[in-house]
Amino acid sequence: MPSLAADALLIGVVYAIALALLRASYQRSGRVWVLRHCIVVPNARRPSQRAWVEGWIGEAVILTLAAAASLIIAYFTPDISLVGLLTRWWWQALLATLIVVAVVQIYSTTVIRAAVLEGRKAVYCKRLRAAYATYNFYSVCLFGVGAMVLLMLAAQYLSDAAAFRAEARVISDVFDLARMAALSGTEPDASLQGRYVEAMTLAETGFGRIALAAKLLQSQFNPLFVFAGLLIGINMLINFTPLKHMFMGEAVLMTAIFTYGPLAIIGLFALAVYMGSYETLMEGVLANVRAFTPPPGLGDWEIAQRHSEMVAELANSINLFGFVRMIAGEGGGFAILAWGVQFALDKISDKKEAVPVRLPNARFRPNAG
Repeated sequence: MPSLAADALLIGVVYAIALALLRASYQRSGRVWVLRHCIVVPNARRPSQRAWVEGWIGEAVILTLAAAASLIIAYFTPDISLVGLLTRWWWQALLATLIVVAVVQIYSTTVIRAAVLEGRKAVYCKRLRAAYATYNFYSVCLFGVGAMVLLMLAAQYLSDAAAFRAEARVISDVFDLARMAALSGTEPDASLQGRYVEAMTLAETGFGRIALAAKLLQSQFNPLFVFAGLLIGINMLINFTPLKHMFMGEAVLMTAIFTYGPLAIIGLFALAVYMGSYETLMEGVLANVRAFTPPPGLGDWEIAQRHSEMVAELANSINLFGFVRMIAGEGGGFAILAWGVQFALDKISDKKEAVPVRLPNARFRPNAG
């Protein structure tokens, strides 16, 4: 897969640049970011005390996971080339990058200004300003990786949606032919038995096409399910490991957004597909099949039985639960499993009493620079 190799190379280059910028920003901050973003872990020699690890290591872990998730999504979007998308929409990508630069710059300016108003020493503000000057470009790389993932997902979703609509038109035409074959016949002297045999043969062909359309729907939603599962997994890693100590108070809100946000997006996409194309297709197919219900005088119980099975299958598939069952596939199971594990761990962690973390003050002097 040449496009996957090119996409992997691009993600690797962005990852290497971001990692270098991340390390440089923490080096330029001195001890300013130790208190704000350190990772607190139990002391290996003295369990009653706590040790600390520089926050850039935790951020590097998250950056690595984000890059790995991007590669996984690139694999699950085989019809889309990230390099091709960026080549085609280069000015939109440049505009989005400039917007991210402006937003991050505004945020860092407010943080530095707040430090000045709090009466921080000049050396503290100087190091904070130097750290953010480098960290801002790292943030652009990190947001860029996230934008790459969303861009690939959106493009693959639209591509699969177009393929499903094309297959839906073929399916509708097949069942239209089946209805006309049963009610009018392809030849003037065709017998009733022959007409219904021909109609049921066409209907069986249409059912095979419906199975193919179901696979297209799974292909359309599998990247979204995998994306949701990956985000939930990353959030579990953050919330249930010492990495959580490097985040500030707003991390709780961000965790909820990144956990349930993708699931909400998948739900909205699924509802749009269900109401926009799937329900219309299945209702049309069911109407055509019911239109050529074999009459009692046909005298062929096998045709009547198979026709009843078709009607039952279509009736069960046309409702929302049948649609969800159809699109879930393996990717849906992965996302649901990840969500279930996180929900269980959340319940377990809620029963634990919070233990205050005590750190040696001599090592954490935010005014020292």
